[in-house]
Amino acid sequence: MEQSTHDRVRSIALAGACAAFVAVPNLGALVGRGERTDRYDTVITPPSYAFVVWAPIFAGVVVATVTQVRGRDQETSRRTGWPLTGAYLTNTAWSLAAQTDRFAATPFLLPPAAAFAGVAHARLQRLATPGRATSVGTGLLLGWTALASAVNLAAGANLAGAGARSPRTVRSSAAGLLGVGGAVAAGVAASRHGAGAVAVTSGWGLLTTALSPARPGRVRLAAAAGFAAITTGYALSRRARRRPLGRVQRRPSGRVRRRPSGRVRR
Repeated sequence: MEQSTHDRVRSIALAGACAAFVAVPNLGALVGRGERTDRYDTVITPPSYAFVVWAPIFAGVVVATVTQVRGRDQETSRRTGWPLTGAYLTNTAWSLAAQTDRFAATPFLLPPAAAFAGVAHARLQRLATPGRATSVGTGLLLGWTALASAVNLAAGANLAGAGARSPRTVRSSAAGLLGVGGAVAAGVAASRHGAGAVAVTSGWGLLTTALSPARPGRVRLAAAAGFAAITTGYALSRRARRRPLGRVQRRPSGRVRRRPSGRVRR
């Protein structure tokens, strides 16, 4: 399909945003001090090894972007290109803020980044057969950033003076984690495309938190419940996708068959 001028502009913006999204945090870790998020630990932060999840996320969004830029699925690109551009740019801004000791600004960046990815994911659901690469890449990003937004807000609360491990903080953080898990589970259950990708990254974060002995018991229980809810949501999504469509039976219209007796039967 031939690309219009608007398609080409969108593709350039998407490619540039994706390149920045991947390059800024990785180059910052190699040639600078990196994001150093370990300084802002919370009671619901997944253990450090859980962050290897960024490898498949980066790979997924790069493949999705290349697919869109090459014009293989213009309909998917037209529906999701701009929201994904917003998601990549906002995530890039988050990384820059974290690397330049402006972490107090990050709680205002990551939730909008997750919202942009959520818009793209929702638009994919309206397509009969969206591009698989975009469904997977968007789902991986949405699942992790939705969970990370809750963690980021908790870190912001700690910076604002909340006791990092006070009983009140533990209760509110556990409740927030449970709420995010439930919301993601509902979204996964309602998704026809990309449900597995969303479930994988969000479920990974919750599972590793539930298994972390460094976290309070209340938080680990909430994380385990969220993981179970997301797993159930994914099972429901698969069941809905596999459900056969009911046969539509039509009565003959206008057909006339005559019996030997001469009566007319329709």
